[in-house]
Amino acid sequence: MAAGKGRSLVLKKGGVAIAGIQTKAISYAGEAIDITSDDDSGYRTLLSSPGIETLDISGDGVTKNTTLRALSLNSGGTTQASDWSIEFPNGDTITGNFNLTSYEENGTHNDAVKFSLALSSSGAWTYTAA
Repeated sequence: MAAGKGRSLVLKKGGVAIAGIQTKAISYAGEAIDITSDDDSGYRTLLSSPGIETLDISGDGVTKNTTLRALSLNSGGTTQASDWSIEFPNGDTITGNFNLTSYEENGTHNDAVKFSLALSSSGAWTYTAA
């Protein structure tokens, strides 16, 4: 796989880039299901597909608009948002529904307002290769 620039990894909502995200991270987890029995000669055997799959996305950067603030503060009791996507430098994409599980803004006297966020998958997501 060819290397790609981190700034080319883009978080989008509704097809529009969200804020000035400077660092991003994606974390996948698939819970293993142990199906070991006496027939396995003392070796652990795992089911070939995971029980629960999760995809978490986090990022931080510079606030350039109020989109993320509005999503977090005007949620109306729900933090789930649809139509999120991550676009990779080579054109691969991940799309799906994610809950905005944390959002923080901070700033110092003579610096830009910065933010950090965390998104957790809610339901299935779609990975599309370029």
